[in-house]
Amino acid sequence: MKTLIQGGDIVGYHDGSHRLLRGGVVVFENDRVVFVGRTFRDPVDRRIDASGKLVIPGFVNLHCHADTEAGGRLIADVGRRDFFQTGFLNYFTARPGQTPLALREDLRIGAKFAFAELLRSGCTTAVEIGGANDDMIAIAGEFGLRAYLTPGFKSATYGLTAGGQLVYEWNEAEGARGLERAKAFIGKHHGAYAGRIQGMLFPYQVDTCSPALLKAARDAAEELGIGIQIHAGQNLIEFHEILRRYGKTPVEFLADTGLLGPGTILGHCILTTAHSLARLPGGRDLEILARSRASVAHCPLVFARRGNALESFHRYRANGINVGLGTDTYPRDLISEMRWASLICKIIERDFSAGTAADVFTAATIGGATALRRDDLGRLAPGAKADIVVINLRKLRIGPYRDPIKALVNCASEDDVEQVIVDGRTVVEGGRVAGVDEETLLKEAQKEAERLWGTVPEWHWQELTAEEFSPMSFPPLTTDLRA
Repeated sequence: MKTLIQGGDIVGYHDGSHRLLRGGVVVFENDRVVFVGRTFRDPVDRRIDASGKLVIPGFVNLHCHADTEAGGRLIADVGRRDFFQTGFLNYFTARPGQTPLALREDLRIGAKFAFAELLRSGCTTAVEIGGANDDMIAIAGEFGLRAYLTPGFKSATYGLTAGGQLVYEWNEAEGARGLERAKAFIGKHHGAYAGRIQGMLFPYQVDTCSPALLKAARDAAEELGIGIQIHAGQNLIEFHEILRRYGKTPVEFLADTGLLGPGTILGHCILTTAHSLARLPGGRDLEILARSRASVAHCPLVFARRGNALESFHRYRANGINVGLGTDTYPRDLISEMRWASLICKIIERDFSAGTAADVFTAATIGGATALRRDDLGRLAPGAKADIVVINLRKLRIGPYRDPIKALVNCASEDDVEQVIVDGRTVVEGGRVAGVDEETLLKEAQKEAERLWGTVPEWHWQELTAEEFSPMSFPPLTTDLRA
């Protein structure tokens, strides 16, 4: 079936960059774009009127988690001081005999909620980091999302001693078994749902993976012809732990293992020698990253909540590093992430001309596609995948605009996304995900979150001093948090 979208502001792709075409036309047939331009005179089977709207390529969400919704919300505005600016360690670790909160979350409910949120915000491609199972594959396939899904693996887990000190609990054999499970999973699911489901290897974190496991992962990725993503440079604890173990920064360490390359994505990569918190002389991390042609998945909002920031989006790109955008935990709204990426970059650089709307839009589309080594995603051009988003910017909150990309980045939200098309199939219509009862899904997610929060051991809360805990953060609880 041949479909024509007409009348809107079209963001086409030509000669290596996005171009704005006012009142243009996009035509797609089945799963591919066949024409972008001013007029199309051949017969078509269907027409979509996008008058007064913005038509863009689908966003590529380069880093998200579909299994940590409740845990992440639990620690907003609170946390342990000795974890510095790290969020996940506050609910991902446990004392002997206790189970971390994140490991008990219902993956099916989490996946439904996460994937619906991704589609509603215009994300047509998502890289889900390490939480995949068979149910998640089925949900992504049924919803119509294009997704990179594989269970993660690691050589060590984070734990706490009886006294509350952070420790690494090593199990090299389990790491090797995890890699084999991931390879088997990819063999089973890679290419499912008309190719929308793809595999990628996820060694979880640079500090929980041994050099042997990382080298094995590199070899497996080359053998399978797939990419790798790993959390690296995400907090000060990790940065100094790798320095202590190997005398190298995380970036230097990964380079020495051979893991860095065009098919490798570093999740977050905030703590490098370019960051003020590192204070390490003789830093070459950005140079190493640029030379390796590895990519960075930048998730600004989740780190802003912990009082930290990339230093900076502009600096990385100016050094020749490819940067894509992700949402990490919540909210999964890449439009919001573009705004945060732009504004935080301007603040860090103290330069209003840095981190422009065009820059962050490019990162959310072409940057993500480049990281995935896909020249058929993140753009509207003949031959590209028919992953298309129609956004209504004629809203009172947005107001008058001359440049629709500036209006999108600075004023819009996921609620302005009207239609999302993936592989030529409409998966969001009228701002709602096709076939999803959003009200029921929200009730299920709330019920599951409340079940989890009701099982939080008292010691989790007793870690927080009166100064660290704001009484306004949560309603009154039966446990005296200041005891």
